[in-house]
Amino acid sequence: MGGTAVLDRTTRVPERDRSGWRSIAVLGVGAFAIGTDMFVVAGILGGIAGDLGVTVGAAGLTVTVFALGYAMGAVVLSALLGSLPLRQALIGSVALFGVLNVLSAVAPTLPALLVARVLGALAASVYVPAAGAAAVAAMPASHRGRALGMILGCTSTAMVLGAPLGVLLASKLSWRAAFGLVAVLAAATVIGLLLTRVGTGPLIRATVRERLRPIRTPGVVGALGVTFLVMTASYSMYTYLPLLLATAAGPLGLGLFIGAFGVGGMVGTWWAGTAADRRGPRGVVLSAVAALAVGFAALPYTATTVAGALAVMIGWGIAAWGLIPAQQHRLIGLAAGSAPLVLALNSSAVQLGCAAGALFGGLVVDTFGADRLWMIAVACCGAALAVHGILAREVRT
Repeated sequence: MGGTAVLDRTTRVPERDRSGWRSIAVLGVGAFAIGTDMFVVAGILGGIAGDLGVTVGAAGLTVTVFALGYAMGAVVLSALLGSLPLRQALIGSVALFGVLNVLSAVAPTLPALLVARVLGALAASVYVPAAGAAAVAAMPASHRGRALGMILGCTSTAMVLGAPLGVLLASKLSWRAAFGLVAVLAAATVIGLLLTRVGTGPLIRATVRERLRPIRTPGVVGALGVTFLVMTASYSMYTYLPLLLATAAGPLGLGLFIGAFGVGGMVGTWWAGTAADRRGPRGVVLSAVAALAVGFAALPYTATTVAGALAVMIGWGIAAWGLIPAQQHRLIGLAAGSAPLVLALNSSAVQLGCAAGALFGGLVVDTFGADRLWMIAVACCGAALAVHGILAREVRT
């Protein structure tokens, strides 16, 4: 009997592992679809504006409303749907996300597109944390970190593969094809979820008040402010890349530069996480924000050549994405015992910054022209450095 027990364990555990990784892969396709949706819009704004008869700044509202919807949904909907079965939340949210991308693809007017975008963001804000919870549940404790890393990795991979592919489809067909690509990826996720047993158990329950509790700590508010300001700076520029890189992109297309940004983002995530563990997050944040300010100020002078634009995009990706794990590290230290809640708030700060950046950037583009965007970006980075310095002094004292 003892020999049989050993044999049973060796046959069952690998099968469980294989099943778990298949589930993670399916969940990752959904994260890849949402990441593609987030990053592809910057490359198709010109097509949206021309087809719908609006300014590029007005078309940038598609980024603003998506980010706002995601930020609000991550806090409110997660609380309201906390008792929903996890599997039901996964399948329902990604299916709705796919349908709303179809509606985005066929939207006849900008208001119709904006409605589809904000509702799609709400669906995405339910799927991402549910996918993280399902990934953890699908694997043994020894593999949970890698499972979560794979979900996050699929989101960043979307910058390297998904968004450039969407931009390429838009250049060959129409901007509507980019949203069609996202809908296809969402449909593939639904099919994969139906074919697996992923997603047992409920969502993590927490009221809105509980989710907002960490902001009672001034240090947490300051750190979230840094995240917000840096993302505002970054998205005031990123949203309007077609205008900023018009000369360098030329026949190569914008997808190459979005892909370069994604490669930088993958490097930055690894670099910042490692550096924060070894030397602490404060120096990493300082380096990232300072590098962004220099890069934004230099972009008008380097964007005229392919090599110069690629160098700035890679460096930009390293700094912007490197900031996020460093800020997560810092926030966990400031809000001991509330790690999941404070990390969720940091994600909301990221999305609110994206919304503000796209909105303010659009106003600058329509009023003064794209060549003035670097000013608002550098100003936001300067404000972030000031808040960072004040916070560092308060923590030391």
